[in-house]
Amino acid sequence: MANDKAPSPLDFGKTIFDCAVHPSRDLVATGLINGKVLCHKYGLDKHEHLWTERPFKKSCRGVEFTLDGAGLYSISKDRMICLMDTETGKILSSRERSHDNPLNALLCLNDNILATGDDQGVIKKSGRLGDGYLSTWDIRKPNVSAMSDNMEDELLSVALVKNGSKAVVGSQEGILSLWSWGDWGDYNDRIVGHPNSIDTICKLDEDTICTGSSDGIIRYVMIAPPFQYIKFNKREEGKLINTVVIYFQNRVCVT
Repeated sequence: MANDKAPSPLDFGKTIFDCAVHPSRDLVATGLINGKVLCHKYGLDKHEHLWTERPFKKSCRGVEFTLDGAGLYSISKDRMICLMDTETGKILSSRERSHDNPLNALLCLNDNILATGDDQGVIKKSGRLGDGYLSTWDIRKPNVSAMSDNMEDELLSVALVKNGSKAVVGSQEGILSLWSWGDWGDYNDRIVGHPNSIDTICKLDEDTICTGSSDGIIRYVMIAPPFQYIKFNKREEGKLINTVVIYFQNRVCVT
């Protein structure tokens, strides 16, 4: 005779916006109106609370396990996306201001692509959130050649300068870090001044770059002391700079 016993309900005492079931384990994740995300191991006889985290100041509107189950995506009314560790609930990476309007839906399409939707009906596809490491690869080999320490920030853009001896890397927090080629443990120097994420970098010459930021401003940056930068354009509200390309001997800038 089939066992028709059902698990007892979980009572959170707060409005639940979303829940997700792990692809291979008896785990359920829940997003609440107070910005908390909880993970439980469920069973017919009892449930076990594994962890509770509050990654958002506003309501958590969606949760979704990664396809391998190792991570948990969550989204918020404040337009933030978080990737959390399934085992501990620790935030592995996050992305702020991912849309112009509050988020309300997400779907993990594959190992690399995440789709999110907002209150105005806009759907965006994006790559998996960065893990905070700068990695180098030899394309002739299957494994990573070198990996930095965790920067505790999402690394979004990179360009080679100084005749290939330096790499300049832009981050979610608006920091430009300078790395010596072959020494990938930690950066040598950093340039502050961007108030928002640095989503793209375009090299002008061996000592200067252009950056495109989520605040809609293009900046000309000198990557040698005193690390000066100049704004190219006026900010247009709601316009993000995702790509900067220079043509015709540095006379034309396309964004």
